[in-house]
Amino acid sequence: IGRAGAMAAAAMAAAGGGDFSDLRAIKKQLLSVAERSRERGLQHSGKWAAELAFALEPLPLSELPPPPVLSEEDARDLDAYTLAKSYFDLKEYDRAAYFLRGCKSQKAYFLYMYSRYLSGEKKKDDETVDSLGPLEKGQVKNEALRELRVELSKKHKAQELDGFGLYLYGVVLRKLDLVKEAIDVFVEAAHVLPLHWGAWLELCNLITDKEMLKFLSLPDTWMKEFFLAHIYTELQLIEEALQKYQSLIDAGFSKSTYIISQIAVAYHNIRDIDKALSIFNELRKQDPYRIENMDTFSNLLYVRSMKPELSYLAHNLCEIDKYRVETCCVIGNYYSLRSQHEKAALYFQRALKLNPRYLGAWTLMGHEYMEMKNTSAAIQAYRHAIEVNKRDYRAWYGLGQTYEILKMPFYCLYYYRRAHQLRPNDSRMLVALGECYEKLNQLVEAKKCYWRAYAVGDVEKMALVKLAKLHEQLNESEQAAQCYIKYIQDIYSCGEVVEHLEVCTAFRYLAQYYFKCKLWDEASACAQKCCAFNDTREEGKALLRQILQLRNQGETSSTDVAAPFFLPASLSANNTPTRRVSPLNLSSVTP
Repeated sequence: IGRAGAMAAAAMAAAGGGDFSDLRAIKKQLLSVAERSRERGLQHSGKWAAELAFALEPLPLSELPPPPVLSEEDARDLDAYTLAKSYFDLKEYDRAAYFLRGCKSQKAYFLYMYSRYLSGEKKKDDETVDSLGPLEKGQVKNEALRELRVELSKKHKAQELDGFGLYLYGVVLRKLDLVKEAIDVFVEAAHVLPLHWGAWLELCNLITDKEMLKFLSLPDTWMKEFFLAHIYTELQLIEEALQKYQSLIDAGFSKSTYIISQIAVAYHNIRDIDKALSIFNELRKQDPYRIENMDTFSNLLYVRSMKPELSYLAHNLCEIDKYRVETCCVIGNYYSLRSQHEKAALYFQRALKLNPRYLGAWTLMGHEYMEMKNTSAAIQAYRHAIEVNKRDYRAWYGLGQTYEILKMPFYCLYYYRRAHQLRPNDSRMLVALGECYEKLNQLVEAKKCYWRAYAVGDVEKMALVKLAKLHEQLNESEQAAQCYIKYIQDIYSCGEVVEHLEVCTAFRYLAQYYFKCKLWDEASACAQKCCAFNDTREEGKALLRQILQLRNQGETSSTDVAAPFFLPASLSANNTPTRRVSPLNLSSVTP
């Protein structure tokens, strides 16, 4: 099986299957891989492992992992490696690579290739920052990638790459847009070195749906559980993700700030805002200087219009590190909440200068340009967001909105559909789709969308009104009346009577509908409700006068007309049993 195969077998034995029974062994593995990652300059993977290890009980001296055994090759390259690593830490990548030429040991060879890769990335980013305007994809490339691919591919064929080497080879392939090959290499890297989080994370970014996930042959190790929880969150399979995280907490990782933050992000994704906010507040107590995910926290504060809290968060992060991407996004959100959109866009641009691949900033910048009515810049920003991550439903939805403003419904339809595919149970996408179909005069499709939006739980409580208006247009008065009844029941069952303009529209329609059906009691009850709203007061009064007139002329309330439903006895003398929809209890409600 060659050298790589032997390493994979040893690594699998070390990672101990998908079992969490021996937390001490897991802690040892985490400490060891954190050290190995740091030696190779993989700061983020090292940090992830160290944070996770910190959440577990400390080990006694006798059980600490021994220092790694040096081979003959390691000893030969030690001087060059030590010198180059000091240059690498100071971000002098070319200089580090120069002193590592010809090194044969796995560790030194990895640092040599990684230094060359980062040198190319740094040069690319510097050029990108200089031209951070409407930058087209592929305008600036990392020049080192092709050479690296050729060299790593030779080593790969000869099975001479360890887990870290495979990870770097996968990154190079992904950067060259060779996605299929990259996925295979990352899967191989996960088999050879299951403890390296970087490889799992890269795999997460390349998997676009659940089907794709099914066909991957992943190593059966406890790390797989962390990977699955993460990918479920990314793919918006939040129920499954939360179950996984709960089982990880039960397994002994309850103190892990990484898991707590991921749970908060998951609640943010399903718009359970109160839950997400309380978890983020708890997280900030445990880790007050944390900056990761704080932009997500600021999105929640923004949605809730919590100005003082957002202001405090922005000032706090500014004191910790004002040149972090997340800090710039938080400040951007703060200015956006204060309707200072130019200033907000400026901070999102600053975030992108710090990291042009930072997804959240592109999407938020698109929103700001929309507020400033700069549709072409908004489209550009949203497209960038999609380039970085095709799973970002907010960017697809944003593109739909911009094309709606530009009155291009066919484009609109395409983008809203993509957003809906990513968030099938989000009523906002369905309502947007319905509006699109309506503009394109595809009314049957529009009806389906509005009904589905109501069925999945309508966030903005607008789907039924739109459905009712469609039925009105099509002269389907009975269905329209039913929709309005359901809508009124929904609004009043919330307990709070939302300042909904459409409530008066519903009452006006129902009053006229009952009037046509000659159901005077129901019609007058609805007309009285109309009088409570400024917009419909006059019509309500006029209708009440008409009803009074007809009653005085001896017109009796019709009993043979099959109205679909009636108001309750407290508002009506007519006690015919209701059909389809439970009666509307308006007696206790005064809008």
